[in-house]
Amino acid sequence: MGSEMLSKQAILFYDGDCALCNRVVTFILNHEKDSKILFSALDTAVANDLLGKHPSYKKEEDTVYFSDGYQLYSKSTAVLKLLPFLKGYVFVLRLGWLFPKGVRDKIYDEVAKRRQRIFKECIVDVRLAGRLLQS
Repeated sequence: MGSEMLSKQAILFYDGDCALCNRVVTFILNHEKDSKILFSALDTAVANDLLGKHPSYKKEEDTVYFSDGYQLYSKSTAVLKLLPFLKGYVFVLRLGWLFPKGVRDKIYDEVAKRRQRIFKECIVDVRLAGRLLQS
């Protein structure tokens, strides 16, 4: 897929070596409404290309980025923008919009700082096959 085609897709960019991040990806796969979301580790050419088109975002390994196909979001806003793609009880998490971005991102940063200590074992979900952008 060319970068022009990819720019119209919903893509989650995450640290592929992070156990917590991979568990979040599994959670998304378990709760998504349909299979519209693509995934890319932050250390791929795809991530470098698409994130490079948004110079206002400094690429950081401890940050998740989400493109809804139109705009790029980071940290807590990326998580909240991802929620409409999910089904079930996760709608409750939309209450996160009630908190100011600074507060949300502070909580995000605290979890990100401790993520390697929270989960040690990195498990990649086999359902990512065909949806993981690697080149």
